Amino acid sequence: MSSRDVLFQPCEVLIPAAIENQITEKNAASVQAKILCEGANGPTTWQADAILDAKGVFTVPDILGNAGGVTSATSNGCKTGKGSSGARVKSTNA
Repeated sequence: MSSRDVLFQPCEVLIPAAIENQITEKNAASVQAKILCEGANGPTTWQADAILDAKGVFTVPDILGNAGGVTSATSNGCKTGKGSSGARVKSTNA
């Protein structure tokens, strides 16, 4: 089974978490999950979102599905001085 085929297997929850635009209008009808949690930034196109919604797939958008990663990255950027903000943020990351 290819890595792309994994996205279209029967499952309760699907979490595309690596690359954007993996689920498009060409393949959205093949998604067999009941819940799709967007772990990557923009793993579905807006056209795919409409198809998934019409199929009754509950979608957790990327702004919620991967918010922890963005928060940690921003926090670490500030802590190491690589962020664009001059503010210091205390991170609880190890």
